[in-house]
Amino acid sequence: MLSKTRILNLFLGLLMALSLELFSGTTTFAQSIETIKFSGNAAGVSTRYIGAVEGNINFDIKDLQDLGINTYRIYGGMSRWEPEDDDGKYGWPSIDEIKANPNIINWAPWDRIMTDPPQGSDYWWSGGPGTVWQGNAKTIFNSLKQANIRPVVSIRNVDNGWNPSWALQLNPPRAKEDWNEWWEHVFATVYWLNVRNDYRVDDWEIHNEPDNRLMGWGGTRADYFELVKVAKDAIDFVYKTYLPSRPYRIHGPKTVGGSNWPASALREIPNYFDTVNVHNYEADISNYTRKVRGWMNGTVRANSQLWVGEWGTYEISYNDLSLALNLIKNLIRGSQPGDNYIYGSHIFCLYDWGKPPALEGLLGPSATRRAGYYALRMGIRALQGGKTTFFPITNSSDLMAVATLDTSNNVYLLVVNDRSKSYTVNADISALVKAGNGTVREFSSQKMDEVAGSLTLKGGNASFAVAGNSAILIKFDRQN
Repeated sequence: MLSKTRILNLFLGLLMALSLELFSGTTTFAQSIETIKFSGNAAGVSTRYIGAVEGNINFDIKDLQDLGINTYRIYGGMSRWEPEDDDGKYGWPSIDEIKANPNIINWAPWDRIMTDPPQGSDYWWSGGPGTVWQGNAKTIFNSLKQANIRPVVSIRNVDNGWNPSWALQLNPPRAKEDWNEWWEHVFATVYWLNVRNDYRVDDWEIHNEPDNRLMGWGGTRADYFELVKVAKDAIDFVYKTYLPSRPYRIHGPKTVGGSNWPASALREIPNYFDTVNVHNYEADISNYTRKVRGWMNGTVRANSQLWVGEWGTYEISYNDLSLALNLIKNLIRGSQPGDNYIYGSHIFCLYDWGKPPALEGLLGPSATRRAGYYALRMGIRALQGGKTTFFPITNSSDLMAVATLDTSNNVYLLVVNDRSKSYTVNADISALVKAGNGTVREFSSQKMDEVAGSLTLKGGNASFAVAGNSAILIKFDRQN
């Protein structure tokens, strides 16, 4: 028989659990209590651009808008848009001839492949018929422009399949004819997208992982630096001649995570790119981020934008809950001030790449959304767009948290718990907002970035439950 004390304790425990459910919308029995307190001193601003690398099985602007991304990375280059020498005469026209008259370029194949690509797909080069999205480049770029999503385009001579075959002779460029072809391709890409058309593509990457031979670059690091110099000349010429009031950015060196090439690029060619862009697939992206920032310090690029052009995973399923929670943690890390700060990033990848071996994206066939999609979406809600950031002065060893303030003075509180045990969190955000109603969203195995309840601030304080292996986002609409 249960004692009166035992019965009373059980009753109080049930009452506490019920009150937590009604208060925060979560249905967990909290086991530990954590206190998180924020000061009113802003740490900085959150990552301004959070986006994704494309995938070849689909493109639907509604997916990008639902996810909330504001930038999209696209693999360009000869294999995609100049699979055959556009004029059939290798090494012609010369750089000077193009500068004198851009219409010396044979624009007919460019117009055709951008509007009527082989097999009906702008991804014809990356997968078999029937496995890739049906649509053209004009649809992609026009959709991005209309949705105000910033495209970032890589330009390559040869891709990771070592295609096109005709371009192997300029991989790397050596002779004058090689450089003519490379300069022409870079010029034609930028000119077609922005002068012959007006798609507002103003971010350019020079190749993709040139330090990884599997990605198609056939030259040395020194050869790559020369490739960047010539590409910059072509890009500069387009903007200075035809778009003199338009800002643009050249991203480099686009290297694999852990690479020391950025240090060399910052030392040897710092004036040939203005945006530092690297890849980083580490579980904790801040380690390599700090290293790259250290290389930037003391150079002309010390205050330049730092982008992570690829992060996430190409090995683990985006349905893995632990991975998904870590995506949110890395978004928080990238919004930390100082050497951890990331200006923009692209997760790899939004849609599956259906070319064997298939690579899994946030979205699968028939737009199936994986857990990582919802985790990223929750993080974007709180962090994207350069929101003012605040980090706890009384922090938890087990939880990761951040608060942000948007331009409408709404406050967002994001808490991630990747431990198996649950918590009751006492959050003091009185320095940011003292009164207001909070909408609680939950990401967990049970709720995928779904509204899970609401609460009301009391003197800038709130208590809520955070289940094991979950994240909670609370948006407070300011009332004071």
